[in-house]
Amino acid sequence: MRFRVILAPDDIRRLSIESLPETLDSFINLLKNELHLDGTLIVQFEDRNYGNELCNLTSMSDLTEEMTTLRVFQKHVPESSNDLETSIDELSDSTLDTASLPSTSSRDSTPKRSGYLPDPFVIPKFPTDIELRLQRGNEAYYRDGSLLDVPRSIRSDILDTLAEALFQIKTHPTNGECSIVAKALVDKFPCLKEAGSRDGWYAWKYSIHYKMGNFRQQLRIAGSVELSVHKRSASGDSKRPKKAWRSEVNFLPEHPPNKTMEMLEQDRSNLQSEMTKKNVDWKKVDALMDSTFSLRRKEIIKEEPLVKDLQARWSALFTERQIDAEFTRIVSKNLKQSFFHGLDELVPRFLRLYRHRETVKELPAFLASLDADNSNQQKRAVVLLALPHFLKEDPSHFFKICKPNEDTEAIKGMDVGILIVTEDAERPVPKEVVDVVLAVEESVVLRKLKDVPHAFALLMGLLYVLNIQYPKGLRYMFEVIQKVIMKIGENTCSSRVNGVRNKLMSTNM
Repeated sequence: MRFRVILAPDDIRRLSIESLPETLDSFINLLKNELHLDGTLIVQFEDRNYGNELCNLTSMSDLTEEMTTLRVFQKHVPESSNDLETSIDELSDSTLDTASLPSTSSRDSTPKRSGYLPDPFVIPKFPTDIELRLQRGNEAYYRDGSLLDVPRSIRSDILDTLAEALFQIKTHPTNGECSIVAKALVDKFPCLKEAGSRDGWYAWKYSIHYKMGNFRQQLRIAGSVELSVHKRSASGDSKRPKKAWRSEVNFLPEHPPNKTMEMLEQDRSNLQSEMTKKNVDWKKVDALMDSTFSLRRKEIIKEEPLVKDLQARWSALFTERQIDAEFTRIVSKNLKQSFFHGLDELVPRFLRLYRHRETVKELPAFLASLDADNSNQQKRAVVLLALPHFLKEDPSHFFKICKPNEDTEAIKGMDVGILIVTEDAERPVPKEVVDVVLAVEESVVLRKLKDVPHAFALLMGLLYVLNIQYPKGLRYMFEVIQKVIMKIGENTCSSRVNGVRNKLMSTNM
């Protein structure tokens, strides 16, 4: 069955489906996978009973063999509970079916940070006596320019309040982020400016930085699991400490306040039971995955189980839908949006860079594949597959091409990698693909993926979700994908990757 799918006035696509799913949820999931969409989809069809006017699709029986046009609205799930409540309020009076929107109780969910500081930073309210002193200080500043003499106790209380507010957003703010907070502080209370300082907040920045370290230490002593896992043992006997080394925002969160370990384990058991059903209730799975996030992260970070053991306990985690969702929980970014938006923005620049790097003998074969197929999808694949060669890294153990029925043998020795199954195994970028597979620890974790770029995106998600280190021989390739393409932790590039980024951004390109 063929559809003409309208996503926007300038984005209309053709879609062929061999057979329609039985349920509406399955059909919407199919649309998400085929069209690379996420969030909540509102699907409308042309109702012939009303002169082909658009109506919301509420049942698969609404679709007929003659049906050709669908209108799809994409609504992203807000990241904060306040945004979710606002969105539901805005939609309640509309014609949309709000029952189809996901709802998660904040009490049942693991508390999560956004990871992104607003600029300007919103200064929290200080204790009443301090607020009064600062107001009087501002009045004097505006009257005659005099600065407030801040006693040590008040300075400490101000820093404590700022540290607590900052910690709710990010556990380890950078120097630049501390600068944003310091600037916002003296902008709101200019009486706190430092005499003789050009900007007036330089010392405040370092005070905030050191206060954050003290604040983390206090929480660590109080029993914070998230922070204690970073601490290196004094005896040196423990394993290397785990830390948020890839800009994870919610690396090892605390359990929901109203959930015991027994309750979380029961949720996990219910989740596994749901995944065994013929018609999985994905909304229920979404809610259970969200509520058990802290339990799952604790297992992955502290116990480091084998992937096959994780598959047995958390089978839902190894689906595209939940890899996307888990990545968002950890990084507070949308996986596919950040990957494909960043990639498409840089594809022309990467290709020009490849054409100028004549000394790399593998690159011409990749570029030649664009002569037969110059589509955007092919360009994406060429950029990604040629990237390790451009960086002079060896991808032979990470990326493999094999013929059908050879995949079992091909994934042997593959700790982490992508396998393309094709009849055309001689080409560096096969034209016709039978299957695209993700393998971890010599086991298939995902297959029947849409294409190579899609596989790269999901692999990046898996590496974060399973807390797997980047393969040593491909360190720079993954750093480019993370920091240059996806813009995650982009302010901490290695000198080599920073050089690549500078060349990509060069106006001479």
